[in-house]
Amino acid sequence: MIALLKRNKYFKVLFYVTLVVVFYLAVIPDDNIHMEWKYADKLKHATAFFTLSFLLNRASSTIQHRLRNMGALLLFGIFIEFVQYFLPERESSILDVWADLAGILLFQLSYSLLKLLLELRNKKL
Repeated sequence: MIALLKRNKYFKVLFYVTLVVVFYLAVIPDDNIHMEWKYADKLKHATAFFTLSFLLNRASSTIQHRLRNMGALLLFGIFIEFVQYFLPERESSILDVWADLAGILLFQLSYSLLKLLLELRNKKL
């Protein structure tokens, strides 16, 4: 039990550090992470929110927490777009929120499938 609490604390710290980095990259004039693909920005959003979902899930992983975490991360994505609306050097886009949601849902789907596969494997043993 103590090891679980220490692990949760580690992931909480890592989550908050990542949250700050994601917000910082979202509000600076140029994040200097350029990709030569039309939807590269959406990929960055989905990747960031997949990562945030993973870290937050590892910090608190009951079903009730998973649903709450998904909502909280989506609100964070909306908040980022709200802030960007008022920054002249940034653009706000509803498509970015959809990309955030895609990253969140992709993690949840991946996590659920992995959990199911592990349960099936354990039943066979």
